[in-house]
Amino acid sequence: MLLLAAVLTGLTACSKYKTYAQQLEEMEDNIEAFMLAHDYVEVSTKPTAVPWTDSEGRRLFYKTSSGLYLHVADTGYSAGHVKKGQVVYVRYTEMSIKGDSITYSNMKGASAPIEISYGTVNTGLSSNYYWGDCQAWHEPLQYVGDYGHVMVIAPTDLGMPVYNQSQAELLAHYYELRYTFQR
Repeated sequence: MLLLAAVLTGLTACSKYKTYAQQLEEMEDNIEAFMLAHDYVEVSTKPTAVPWTDSEGRRLFYKTSSGLYLHVADTGYSAGHVKKGQVVYVRYTEMSIKGDSITYSNMKGASAPIEISYGTVNTGLSSNYYWGDCQAWHEPLQYVGDYGHVMVIAPTDLGMPVYNQSQAELLAHYYELRYTFQR
């Protein structure tokens, strides 16, 4: 009788947690709801005219093969010609897609930009990388150059390491990014 009670208690406790597949589906639903709420449009082919908007002026987000949702607002100079190892300074605004409140922003110069080395995603635990370097920030550099300006919606696995380590929830983030190349 005690064994049966223990098994039933264990099964009840396990049902409180979502499976990875359930979390993934919920994250995709949250991305879809975020895009709908902001009147963003997902497209499967890369737009050609910059900024990426449709005839109604809505922002187009191209879903790349990695799963990143990308909108190019300004290609900057020498778009798509960044070289591996190029030092790039990133200013950004971050927002959880589950809400409209800004999580962090260094856009207005309140703090230094984050320095990344293109092609080498450093996800170490130093604060510069823990809070700033992720694949979602490198991938847009294939489409923009120096002074490029993009918006991305990054699923958990492409975003900052701090969000990848949560076992409770897969949470995508929206980033507005501005790039400046080191001279």
